[in-house]
Amino acid sequence: MTTREVFTNLLAQRGISCAAQTRPRHHVALTRHAYRRCSYRPGRGLVRCPVSSPRCTLTLPKSAKKSSVKEARTSLLKAITDVKGRGKSGMSPEQTQDLEAAVACLEADRGVKDPTESPLLEGRWRLLFTTRPGSASPIQKTFVGVESFTVYQEVLLTSSEGARVNNIVDFGAKIGTLKVEAEASTASNARPGFVPRQKPGLAIFGKSSNTPPAHPNMRVDFQFDKAAFAFNALPFKVPYPVPFKLLGDETKGWIDVTYLSQDGKLRLTRGNKGTLFVLMKDPSPKQQLLEALASQGTSNEEVQELVQQLERRSPERQPAKSVKSQGKWRLLWSMQASEANYLQKALSNRARNFQIIEEEGGEARVENVVQLGPLLAIKAGGSCAAEGPTRTVVSLNDIRAEIGPLRIPLPRGNRSTDQKPAYVDWLYLDDDLRITRGSKGSLFIHTKD
Repeated sequence: MTTREVFTNLLAQRGISCAAQTRPRHHVALTRHAYRRCSYRPGRGLVRCPVSSPRCTLTLPKSAKKSSVKEARTSLLKAITDVKGRGKSGMSPEQTQDLEAAVACLEADRGVKDPTESPLLEGRWRLLFTTRPGSASPIQKTFVGVESFTVYQEVLLTSSEGARVNNIVDFGAKIGTLKVEAEASTASNARPGFVPRQKPGLAIFGKSSNTPPAHPNMRVDFQFDKAAFAFNALPFKVPYPVPFKLLGDETKGWIDVTYLSQDGKLRLTRGNKGTLFVLMKDPSPKQQLLEALASQGTSNEEVQELVQQLERRSPERQPAKSVKSQGKWRLLWSMQASEANYLQKALSNRARNFQIIEEEGGEARVENVVQLGPLLAIKAGGSCAAEGPTRTVVSLNDIRAEIGPLRIPLPRGNRSTDQKPAYVDWLYLDDDLRITRGSKGSLFIHTKD
């Protein structure tokens, strides 16, 4: 069978007919690289490949466009399902053929046309599969193929700290993670002073391409600037031993988002060293937890399981000493222990609850507020202080009811129990979410108000 016939059959499997009038050698290039350089022309149902002949077009019936993309997505996921090590073990000829045909169809369609401007690109992506060209970086070759590790990519183009792209290797719940962070820049959100990579670089780090993007708003340029291990057994991060500042251009690269599904769940990306990445949007444990709390049918056991996942990923290693702990926090959910204060049990999930932590004259103050109405509130105030990286000791000495301007002192509850020092253990803390456990075993989830 000729190369032309092989390629035509490949396309026919996806409902695409070939109207190209080119030489067979052109089809060799097209078979291997069409998914890199072809572009879909909506409205006319054409896929044009500018490899060497402007006359090469693939006609996709309009009625088949949506079904072909859906089938290609299914075929892609099916082709990589049994591949070990996210592509490290290699693929059979049949799997390779199915993969290339599916990728060609998806990248021709492109999905979202301006991916770097779309909010669908934002978030945490789990790596499903990657090709492993000889130009791949040593780090990629080391970690990506280990199945016991989970590999993620965070795309944060609208971050308040500036656009960033972070690669994360999760070694498992008992060990921890490696996070390699990079500054990012796009055409529509250019980082001031950022200079994209131009040179191919040293072979030991993998050769880089300087091919311009095939379409606008698909490329993310980046430069790695820091990395660290976060071992669960340690209260601090361990720097990753790579001198980014000394490596110069070798820390730079780019990724082209060649396909982003309309539902924002599947992404194909090609890197500057020739690697194809297949990624699936991975709802972060934080997102899963918030969605679970918003659902009325979620059990306490399900929430606790999500809390355990999130606890291992707390970005603050010393939350009790962090300035992020200060502010006004609104209670989202709580599970009260049997020994909890009677007022806490009665009111925690039946009214608007807040905790305010602020520093006054060098001393941290805390106030718990239960808002029962516009003019009625129960308040408990006192002092607090960090006792280690994850524990805060709390002393409440002013418990009262407030009815408008009227203040009515309230009893503190069981005196024998209250003689023990009260504290909260910080399980998770970021800019707008915190999870704590009280000294009597109650579990609390707050959001910054």
